[in-house]
Amino acid sequence: MLMTRSAAVCAALALLVVLTGCMGTMPAEEGDEVTKIPKSQTEESGGTPELTPAQRKAANAAEFLRVREIGKAIENYQQAIELDPSYVESYYGLGRIYLVETQEFDKALEMYERARDIAPDDAYSHASLAYAYYLTGNYQESVREYVEAVQIDPESQDSFLNLGYAYEKMGMDLAALNAYRRAAELSPNDARSIQQSAALYYRMNLYDQAINAYERLRGLGNASTYTLKTLGFLYLKVASYQKAETLFLTVLEREPEDIASRANLASVYRAMGETTKATEQFEYLAGANPNDPQYLAALADAYIDAGTYTKAISTSQRLLQISPGNGSAYLSWAKALEKQGDALVAAKEYDEAVAKYEDAISKLQRARNDAQWRAQADREIARQESLIEIANNEKLRNIWNQGQ
Repeated sequence: MLMTRSAAVCAALALLVVLTGCMGTMPAEEGDEVTKIPKSQTEESGGTPELTPAQRKAANAAEFLRVREIGKAIENYQQAIELDPSYVESYYGLGRIYLVETQEFDKALEMYERARDIAPDDAYSHASLAYAYYLTGNYQESVREYVEAVQIDPESQDSFLNLGYAYEKMGMDLAALNAYRRAAELSPNDARSIQQSAALYYRMNLYDQAINAYERLRGLGNASTYTLKTLGFLYLKVASYQKAETLFLTVLEREPEDIASRANLASVYRAMGETTKATEQFEYLAGANPNDPQYLAALADAYIDAGTYTKAISTSQRLLQISPGNGSAYLSWAKALEKQGDALVAAKEYDEAVAKYEDAISKLQRARNDAQWRAQADREIARQESLIEIANNEKLRNIWNQGQ
């Protein structure tokens, strides 16, 4: 379902760094800076500051905004602009209302563009306009304004961070990484730019770089559960199984019901050859999700790895009860029969072994009906036929040796 423009803006607000300038007219108790009012001569000399009529109107507007009197706030900002068209703070305040409160985006952009024209050498004016462009989906213009902002103020971490967001929206991942890297250099203890770099490296399948970034987050004390889960998955991808195990166990101590982490832990144990531990985890998953075919399929394979072929077959049968015709179930069933046949060959029970291989072929024929698994089933049928031939040859060789 497509998001409405309003919903998209709200989602963007939740993600994007809120520029102090965009909230410049909000009072301090709301967590933002108070309107920046230029100092008068009286104030600079140590006396009581004297506000201009436009400044008083803007201050009134900020107070109305604080108590959610949006209409009166707009009216006072408009009056402030009429009194002093060069007083840039009024444009910031009114632009913020149009952008966030009333979502009149064309009006918001007009206010921020006028602020930029009044203060072209102020990085803040470019960053504010860039923020508005970002929230309205004009990422190219957002990038252009953020670039202007960082050229004027190359020490602004927030501008570099937001520039990275805009580059990502345009699909310019390398440029985004450079922006995030600069933001991290400017504020090494701020986790936001490192988090963004880590997520971008992950999406680009640059696992080693992603691991380094997530480890930096841990070093900053930002080891959220999400960070631990993602880092564990990355270690699984690069075959650092012990590190992955430690991380997933830590996550499960915090959140025992985290199915994804338990599934990844089971995969770790399977990769490590810890068949008993892997089976325990898959049994838990299948028990917690009895109607989920993927966990039953994984459990059947785990039983095969552990050499408990009867359980593998019964699990495949359970899977077929909830997912009739499931090709994966028939493949697991055939694999368990094959393993039983191999054991019979080792015991020189050749006829019984051939019967198992033939039974496996019958299951694979059913797997062929599932288009997703047809190609693999065909390969396995050919292999079972080879195993039958080998078993029969072993039988003849054994008879010959006995005759000799």
